[in-house]
Amino acid sequence: MFPRTIQSKNIGKDCKAAIFPSQNPAIPSSQLSEDQLIKIFRRFDTNEDGLLSKEEVKSAYNMLGKSFPGVRTWWALHVGDENKDGYISQEEFNKLVKKNYLT
Repeated sequence: MFPRTIQSKNIGKDCKAAIFPSQNPAIPSSQLSEDQLIKIFRRFDTNEDGLLSKEEVKSAYNMLGKSFPGVRTWWALHVGDENKDGYISQEEFNKLVKKNYLT
């Protein structure tokens, strides 16, 4: 039963770094290019409205196989939603990633 390994849902083991490069220690999130950040944001913006909703953020954490996705989502919105509209914009997302708040 133990040790238990957690694998990301709906993606292969080798795909984590491609979807969210800050998971790769060779690429610190503070060094992601603007283009990389835009691609990551668009990957999780499933309804393509230019904003990440609570559900989209939680889905992203689930997809990445992170523990406690609900708590992580609450924290991301708490610290990242600067204008308190309930969504994370591309600019807010970029700041969260560069501060390592999403890992």
